[in-house]
Amino acid sequence: MALFDKGSTMSELPEFLHKSALRKLDDFCRSAGQRPINPRRLDYRIAGLQVHLFEVRMGTGKTTTTHERPMAQLRFNPELNQWSLHHQNGSHWQLYLGVGPTLELDKLLTAINQDPLRFFRHD
Repeated sequence: MALFDKGSTMSELPEFLHKSALRKLDDFCRSAGQRPINPRRLDYRIAGLQVHLFEVRMGTGKTTTTHERPMAQLRFNPELNQWSLHHQNGSHWQLYLGVGPTLELDKLLTAINQDPLRFFRHD
């Protein structure tokens, strides 16, 4: 069953998909901070059909400012009803070839967590 008509110009996630993504992303970010080895603070923004996942780091020294480091981008293709995972390559985003587009956002979050080639880590 299609989430959009082929001719749809909708540029936002459908409500039920948005709510599901929020729940999964909240869990993913929370679990990253609870890991006993190398915990990190992650956060995300949803903009249209894209999720921008980033690492939040505290400033050095006496400053209390935080810095966001882009980590991954998840894109939803409404024509195919699929999510794809992208990593940053220099100044642009590139399709991550370690896992193909999928209907299941969880598969992409697992790929980010496993990250054997360290595309999604900044330490």
